[in-house]
Amino acid sequence: MENQKAAKLISENLKNIYGYAFARLYDKDAVDDLTQEIVCEVLKSAGNVKSEEAFWAFLWRVAENTFRKFIKQKERWNSLLPLPDEDASFQAEPSPEDEIVERESDGESLNLLRRELSLLSKTNREVCLAFYFQNKSCKEIATEQGISLEMVKYHLFKTRQLLKEGIGMERQFGEKSYKPARFEFVTIFSGQFNREYRNLFNRKLPGNILHSAYYTPMTIRELSVELGVSTVYMEDEVALLETYKLLTALPGGRYQTNLVIFTNDFMQNFYAAARTACVKQIGEILCDTKRLLPAVRKLGFCGSALDDNRLLWPLLWLLMLRGCGVFEADRPRLVPDELSAETTGIHYGEDHDESGSGTEEEKRSVKEYGCGAFAGYDELSERYAAAYANFGVLPENCQYHCSDATVKASLLDGSGDYPVFTAKELAQLETVLRDPISKTAELYGSLNEIAAQIMKQHAPKSVEPMVEKIIGKTVLFKTIGFVGKCAVDSGELTIPNAEKPVCVFVFEISDKQRNAVQGS
Repeated sequence: MENQKAAKLISENLKNIYGYAFARLYDKDAVDDLTQEIVCEVLKSAGNVKSEEAFWAFLWRVAENTFRKFIKQKERWNSLLPLPDEDASFQAEPSPEDEIVERESDGESLNLLRRELSLLSKTNREVCLAFYFQNKSCKEIATEQGISLEMVKYHLFKTRQLLKEGIGMERQFGEKSYKPARFEFVTIFSGQFNREYRNLFNRKLPGNILHSAYYTPMTIRELSVELGVSTVYMEDEVALLETYKLLTALPGGRYQTNLVIFTNDFMQNFYAAARTACVKQIGEILCDTKRLLPAVRKLGFCGSALDDNRLLWPLLWLLMLRGCGVFEADRPRLVPDELSAETTGIHYGEDHDESGSGTEEEKRSVKEYGCGAFAGYDELSERYAAAYANFGVLPENCQYHCSDATVKASLLDGSGDYPVFTAKELAQLETVLRDPISKTAELYGSLNEIAAQIMKQHAPKSVEPMVEKIIGKTVLFKTIGFVGKCAVDSGELTIPNAEKPVCVFVFEISDKQRNAVQGS
């Protein structure tokens, strides 16, 4: 049997292998060690297995033999440790702390000891502290920890080895210990907005744990060194992230991020791959829209007399909103994930920023393709709201800020500085723009396909099943600035010389729309 096939079968049955180990040892640290040894032994000899049917008997035979070897090793360790009634003689041996203090009195080595103690796993740390620092017997520790006397001695033996090895090592904390990654946890709720849930993971430590364990699974000890945080604190954070299914526990005490992350490299590759097609498609859409402007103006809405360019900017945002709506409606319904007991939706991570990385041209492109502020909805009165997009390509004086005074004033005095649509006028406008809306839906279909293909190349295999859902749900939000920049690059839109928001329109809202927005 090929190793690739064997690895796949093992992966599908890791829970069963772990359960086998747990039923025989109970202690988590020892169970992790045994599970890892079983997997290694199976992979080592899998080439001798002729069929999948024969594989299962082979697997459990190897598991049993590996367990027996594991027990014999433990018995050899026990022979180096005191018998149950000889705790005193074992304790009489110099502890790691005693050896350090006796060797040097300048405090440096004592700090090394404390550093290594802070990196021990929970069971090893608690057993070590109870025996060496609290002067408890092995029997007392076994009772408190709920493990056998032999396992207490195993942990003491293992801990002494780890401390002695660690104290002699030159450890270097990872870069994130002093320079955290710019990681943002993003949630799109399906139903009730839950600020507490979203903010729970927006702190630096959980975000950087997820960032660190994204591509390479890491143990708590490795995460502690990478982030410069003691395991006693790291364990709680990892347990919380695991509870919310943002981290997945793997054999050998390793954890891997269970979240799609939009990285700088992904965004830049996406922009490079999609730009040419997007410029062409959005240029054709705007050209079609320009030909429809006489019919648009005939609707007689407030602001219909704006010049072509000033009118096209808000119409572009309307096309994007409605086009993405058509795109999503034509796709299979995506079932939201259960995020917590009362919250559903999807979540993802971002570690890119507007400055980006790479050449100056690439950095400038990332900024221009961005969206400097939230694009969406701002309620102006009981009856009217503003829809806006702050494309990164627009200068600051042309961007919208919530409850912008000039937009609200235009609504009240009917000056016509911005398009204002009644519910009837908006429905008529969407009918006039039916073809451009349909083509914009096709554009989002193309962007979605390109983004999904590239994300599958960038994301680890562990989160590949999430990619289609995440990209499909974020294609509008992640490409707002990109589409705006491509619209300018097409030559069909120019940046106006104005001291007021450009890409904003006002529309009449119903109670149903207001409730839907407030609940999202």
